[in-house]
Amino acid sequence: MLIARAKVALLIALPAPAAFAAGSLAHGPNAVVPDGAPLPAPYVAHADAACDNLGTCGVICPSGGSVFIGDFAYDLANDRFAVIDVTSPDGIFWMDASTCVVESYGDYAGISQRACGYDNVNSVIYTASWNDETIWRLDDDFNVLGSQFFGEGYAGLPVDEDGTRLFAATNASPDMLIEYSIEPDGSVTPTGESWAFPWGGFSDDFSAASLEYDDCSETFMSINQDANTMEYFQIQGGALVNTGYCPLPLSFGWGFGLNFASVDLKVADIASFACDFPIISVEADEAICGSGEIPDLTIRYDPIMSTAVQGYVLPYGAKIKNNTDQTLTRTVWVELDFPHAKVDLGSYDFAPGTNQLYGNAGPLPMPAGTYVGQAHLAESFQGTPEASDDISYDVVNPGIEE
Repeated sequence: MLIARAKVALLIALPAPAAFAAGSLAHGPNAVVPDGAPLPAPYVAHADAACDNLGTCGVICPSGGSVFIGDFAYDLANDRFAVIDVTSPDGIFWMDASTCVVESYGDYAGISQRACGYDNVNSVIYTASWNDETIWRLDDDFNVLGSQFFGEGYAGLPVDEDGTRLFAATNASPDMLIEYSIEPDGSVTPTGESWAFPWGGFSDDFSAASLEYDDCSETFMSINQDANTMEYFQIQGGALVNTGYCPLPLSFGWGFGLNFASVDLKVADIASFACDFPIISVEADEAICGSGEIPDLTIRYDPIMSTAVQGYVLPYGAKIKNNTDQTLTRTVWVELDFPHAKVDLGSYDFAPGTNQLYGNAGPLPMPAGTYVGQAHLAESFQGTPEASDDISYDVVNPGIEE
């Protein structure tokens, strides 16, 4: 994949209104709630999400030695799922998303693989296990492209629709959701973001089975093995919250996948732990809106430093993906929410594939504090954004605080 690197050095002056005074923002976990301000109400997950059985798609036996079916991953271009066959030798197969017919089968150098994700932009399959604690990369023919050991017990592994992030569910105590960034060569890097699963149904840890992510509603979903529930989660205010859960209409659910084109779930019943495995269609929670299309352009803002010293420049970076087969000329511009400001970072040619943009903005005359806003891609400065991503950085006073 072609990687274009555009290096820029821009000097900007962002006016700061007099009302925006240093120290007016509260930071960190020990921030004090002002007198009289209402405390946030505790969120309690509700057990009224949709889990209705829409019918059996098919009954499959992917191999003679199949033990049970693991995670699914949806391939949009071919309307099929890559599915893990947890057996020996460990297998993986393609399954038609409409008929649930097993189309092709392969095995590779893995130990008890359980998790599966598919990068629809770059056609890369990711798998992982809680035994070898390794993330594997495969091509569409199940040839190994590479592997990375992370020391985590993996149970689920979706990729977002623009191929920039991989998420993982661990089967652990507690069960964790972990975020990784996908690099241009397909390898993954932990972003440092992780959250414990706040299960709604009963759990004594080691509960997570499979994981999916709906870009449209920014919703995660996973099966709680202890309660046999499908559970839904969103990141709200930096925390992972349970937005709903429901009992699965199965004897024992484990592997499942989200078809984000038709917006339905395919779930494997593995109660017998032997062939044949019913694959049923389950109605997704009403919050799941799905998306059947991959956008032409995506931007993932990647600040090199999240902190800048007042009066000095702020380095920044962004990963721009051009999902077309043509070079596109676009302007990158940033707007801050408060103080409201718009900054032109320049116009660039983005070749098909992944493009890295590096630069710096400054000097920074604004007072110390946390600043948030959005980075945009458009045909012109202040033009209608074709792709956007949130940004956040801190400005600190010069010197060392005691």
